[in-house]
Amino acid sequence: MVEKNTVNRKKDITLLIVGLVIILMVNYIGSFAFERFDLTSEKRYTLSETSIGLAESLEDIIYVKVYLEGDFPAGFKRLRDETKEMLDEFRAYSNGNIEYEFINPSESSDKKIRDEIYKQLHKQGLRPTDLNTKTDDGFSNKIVWPGAVFIYRGQELPVQLLKSQLGAGSESMLNGSIESLEYEIANAINNLTILKVPRIAFIEGHGELSDLETASLATALAEFYSVDRISLDQNLNSLTERYMIDSTKSYRVKVKYDAIIIAKPLEKFPEKDKFIIDQYVMYGGKVV
Repeated sequence: MVEKNTVNRKKDITLLIVGLVIILMVNYIGSFAFERFDLTSEKRYTLSETSIGLAESLEDIIYVKVYLEGDFPAGFKRLRDETKEMLDEFRAYSNGNIEYEFINPSESSDKKIRDEIYKQLHKQGLRPTDLNTKTDDGFSNKIVWPGAVFIYRGQELPVQLLKSQLGAGSESMLNGSIESLEYEIANAINNLTILKVPRIAFIEGHGELSDLETASLATALAEFYSVDRISLDQNLNSLTERYMIDSTKSYRVKVKYDAIIIAKPLEKFPEKDKFIIDQYVMYGGKVV
């Protein structure tokens, strides 16, 4: 009987050692190989190759302040949870270069403190949403800030996580906002880390569409480009500039804008303005 117990004990110890060895080997292999598995049927947490590349290319920490914490209805809780899941996914590929915290801007019971926080969030570029919730006494109104501020190397970028859609119901807006989370986060990372922001200019002076008429387009472009409005005024240096190469004492020409937009001109272009645009194109400029 004693001999049998000894054999069983040795067997148990052997199995324990083998198990520990397997665990150590898995951990060791896992330190070299990284793979994420998305088991959701709609592949919600499978990032695109572009998003993965952005996360992997981060050279410093992006800190994200998400203002989606508090006592919310189910829809907003889902937006909060999905935002956290998506940030976790980006963080997994970022080598630890994405950090975040969820903040309740309405946490203080002091109205003066809350108003000061709201004022600061508005100054940073976020916009509030009035949330009506049903209570035992009827309905109560609450101000929520469904957005985030991305911070990278001293730069801040506000992102509205709840996307308003004209004529859409609240459920539809929430679903659309959740579906666009990957794009919004990837776009924020790209805009904060891009080394050179391309420049675009709307040309004016020939009866082109006004700044008011192109405001919607300019706002959309401003997410990715630096947008100006300029008048050529027959000025040869309006679209290009010359610079000297010190070693050869010769000059080269470079364009000031990556592209220019001429929106519905109504007047004839002077020959000099046409020459300016021709030279701009010759040196690599693009015209829309």
